[in-house]
Amino acid sequence: MSMKKDRNITIILIVLLLATIGLLLNNYFNNLPPTIKKITYADSYNEDRSRKVTLKLKKRNSKPIYCTFIHGDDTSEKIKAKNGKCSYNVVTDSYKVDIEFNNGKHTTYDEEFNIDGLLGFKIVNKKKYIALDEYLNLGTQLDTVGYMDYLVKYSSSNEDIISIDKDGNIHGNQVGVSTITVTANNITEKWDIKVSDLIRPPILNNKKKVVPCNQYSDEQLKELDDILASRVEIAGEGTRAAAVEVSRFLTLDFPYKVPYFYENGRISTNGVDGEGRYYRKGLYLGKAKQNEIEKVMVGPASWGCPLTNFEDDGYMKPNVRYPNGLDCSGYISWILKQAGLDIGDIGAGFSSKYNYTQVGELNRNSYELLHSGKVKPGDLIGWDGHIAMIGAMTDTKIYVTESLLPGVIMDEYDYSNPRSTFYSRYDHIIDMSGQYKGDGNLRYMW
Repeated sequence: MSMKKDRNITIILIVLLLATIGLLLNNYFNNLPPTIKKITYADSYNEDRSRKVTLKLKKRNSKPIYCTFIHGDDTSEKIKAKNGKCSYNVVTDSYKVDIEFNNGKHTTYDEEFNIDGLLGFKIVNKKKYIALDEYLNLGTQLDTVGYMDYLVKYSSSNEDIISIDKDGNIHGNQVGVSTITVTANNITEKWDIKVSDLIRPPILNNKKKVVPCNQYSDEQLKELDDILASRVEIAGEGTRAAAVEVSRFLTLDFPYKVPYFYENGRISTNGVDGEGRYYRKGLYLGKAKQNEIEKVMVGPASWGCPLTNFEDDGYMKPNVRYPNGLDCSGYISWILKQAGLDIGDIGAGFSSKYNYTQVGELNRNSYELLHSGKVKPGDLIGWDGHIAMIGAMTDTKIYVTESLLPGVIMDEYDYSNPRSTFYSRYDHIIDMSGQYKGDGNLRYMW
């Protein structure tokens, strides 16, 4: 009887011991900090370039858990875990994650998050047209988060028309259309490029022949206008880049020179259009464009076609017919009109009621100004009675595009020397920042 009683006591003691051990173990495990079991990432990025990460936590009990993400002085709000998960939009790869548990206890983990990714890419030279025998680099710019280097693949649907290499260099082999495909990390962009023989590879040459009178067909004229419009679209309509690209198109890409012609009238004064000026969209070429002119003095005559001149200056004599073209302010007005700026068909002289010196901030041309970083292509430049535009710049060279007696040209000057003729030739520079809708896809050189 005594043995049975002792055995029962032993069993009770063992049960009590096991229960105590169980309680102690339960208490121990309940007080262990949560651990991070798994980290998952959103497939896409947020507008602020952050990426959502989700931490799956191993919970020890049913009490609430809170996460705080810390990077330097940047600390997130306390985030309550839902279903054992904390989510946060991270902007860099290294964080301390503070986890609050059991009503005030804390544990901290150092985590390295994978934020690397490709948001997209930009084709800087995404032209709709290139010239026959023109070489061009597409200038692909990757928009990445983190430090990954993505392989970009290029292809042309017709290598006989446009060939392309692994670095995005294309060449116009023959007239026609080819589809260009650019791919990086499963992001693909495609567009058609037409090789045209109506334009030439951009070359600085002020000795081009004057554009012949009415030599283009209606179909060719439509393509030329479309080429010009496409350049504006790529640059960004209304931007500084658009104005610059228009000036380069007429001086570098267009194979002929538009001659100088004194204005016989101006829309803003007597309503005359197309006589030394042309304040409409497109190139003033062909009889169809002539027929659109509403008021004339002795015209209409498109660029290159004979028109009576009334001025006596240089080789031009009054009452003599010369090929029609653009005067200095007519050229600048035409550029800005094509670029999407409608500031009026105005003149260049200080004596005019409203002239180009009033459309932006007027600054004296100087060595200090040119080396201040404030002057950009697209700014206007000139002297009293003459207006031109800065068409390109390097660290030492500046290119001025203007219409003078030699015609519509682009001239190169060295502005690195304070004694350069550039400073004595041009009196003032007009900052056009207030007129443009930003810089757009501005290229300082062609």
